[in-house]
Amino acid sequence: MENLINQENLEEIREFIEDKIADVPGSYILIGAIGSLLLSSYLDKTGKKQAASAIGKLAIPIIGIGLAKYKDVIKSEIENQLEKVQS
Repeated sequence: MENLINQENLEEIREFIEDKIADVPGSYILIGAIGSLLLSSYLDKTGKKQAASAIGKLAIPIIGIGLAKYKDVIKSEIENQLEKVQS
């Protein structure tokens, strides 16, 4: 079986993911990350350790994406406020 994720496809995969999450607000992504951490904790407490581990590992990249998007929103709001103050 051929490896589907290789150097040629990696750029296409990255662009596909960026296009899909472009319209989703950063706060929603962060809330989803918190939800996945809570679900992971619940699964761990109920004895489903493998499922908890898999979902917990997904939460970290989701948090990174959400923080990056949220940072951009905050930066643009600060720039808008500075423009208002200067004019």
